[in-house]
Amino acid sequence: MAASDAHTGVLVLRVWYEPGRTPALRARLLVVDSPDQVPAEYSAAAGLDEICSQVREWLQTWSLNIEASSD
Repeated sequence: MAASDAHTGVLVLRVWYEPGRTPALRARLLVVDSPDQVPAEYSAAAGLDEICSQVREWLQTWSLNIEASSD
């Protein structure tokens, strides 16, 4: 497989801490389907479990789309 044929997804996870908020851990997920695109916001999440869930959801959706396009 040539490098140009490879499927690439990019997820940028921006995290920060907001004192006085519950949960204090916050995140914004920015995603692209190709490295040459400008990232678009996928979701915002609060708390470790929600952040992990959002990352997992994006990765599952992305991988299913790649599998479907490979058939």
